Formats: sequence, C-alpha cells, structure tokens
Amino acid sequence: MTAAGRRVTLPLAAVIAAAVAVTLIEGATARLPGVALGSTVLMHVERAAALFAISVAVISVLAQAARGRLPTQLSTSGIAYDAEETRATAIALAELQHEVDRHQAALDGLAERLDALGPKS
Repeated sequence: MTAAGRRVTLPLAAVIAAAVAVTLIEGATARLPGVALGSTVLMHVERAAALFAISVAVISVLAQAARGRLPTQLSTSGIAYDAEETRATAIALAELQHEVDRHQAALDGLAERLDALGPKS
C-alpha cells in the first residue's frame, strides 16, 4: 500500500472503529426500529453506517473549508463545490485577454486611418 493509501486508510479505519464503539456503548433500544428487522446486530450495523457517513461528510466539509472552499450545495444527492480555477486556466485567460487587447488596438488603428481618409464626395 502506498503512503497516500495509508494516509487515507488509517483515519477511515479510526472513524469506523469510533462509529462501532459509539453504537455498542449506546446499546440497543427496548423496541427495535422497523429498519432493524428485529435484529439487534442489524440495528448496530445500520447505526454505525449512519454515524460513519455523517462523520465522513463533516470531515470532508471541514477539510475543504480549511483549504478555503465552502460547499455551494448540501443535499441528499451529495455535496457540491464550485469548479476550481486552475493555474493553467488563469494563464490561458490572461493570454486570451492579451490577444483581444491586441486585436482591439489594431481595429482602433484601422478606424483612425479610415477617419483620416475622410468621406468621398
């Protein structure tokens, strides 16, 4: 496993372990909810999965917020962020603006030459 893989795997394992520990510490309710289908084990698995999903969502938002990016959409379909402007995009945009300015200057020069010719009678 690569260093990057270990960097992600260890925290995820810790979050899963914490979610399982919390659900086991909380114990089972006297009346199991319908989604548990009468199984205490299934209830613990579902509760741990929900805690894990919530933890991952919160950690993701906090990690992106630390980089200066806040989500533009939080919904049941996921978390959405604005597209990142890359350095290459900024350079290309600056080059295009330079080209536009150069063409505008050329057009202005042509317009002045036409005005200097004056109207023909």
